Amino acid sequence: MLAINEFREFLSYFPTHARADYAQYKLGLAHYKQMLNPERDQTETMAAISEFETFLVQYQASEYAGEVRTLLRQSKDRLGESDYKVGLFYYRVKWYPGAIDRFKGLLGRDPEYSNRDAVYFYLAESLIKVNKPAEALPYFERLLAEFEKSEYLEQAKRRVAELKASHAN
Repeated sequence: MLAINEFREFLSYFPTHARADYAQYKLGLAHYKQMLNPERDQTETMAAISEFETFLVQYQASEYAGEVRTLLRQSKDRLGESDYKVGLFYYRVKWYPGAIDRFKGLLGRDPEYSNRDAVYFYLAESLIKVNKPAEALPYFERLLAEFEKSEYLEQAKRRVAELKASHAN
């Protein structure tokens, strides 16, 4: 916490300093290193995302930009994993409206989430469970189009065939 305050103070007093990019990088990194598991409070994860996004807006030409992009993706994936696990829990306890809301929210906030094949699959399955097969079909199709390798491919192919067959009747 002390490091966070020191970097923030440095940036407030010396926003145009030659090492301001480094301070902003370290500020994001300090939050990143305090991130908790996806099942826990994600306050530090959200702070890391915010600081890394600020970095990329203000210092895109910095030597640290590549690493910051990687850390930002990892931070967003951690936050997404938190939402995914809640959605999966709702799916498993058969509270499909909650699962649908959580999965759609995740895709809306982070369309590049690394584990979105699972999100597409469970979102589509949840939609089928609430009798919305027409709404489910595009998610299965996105899974097939976007992923060459996924543990959900075979099941998604079967579901697409089932849904198209039932729609044709």
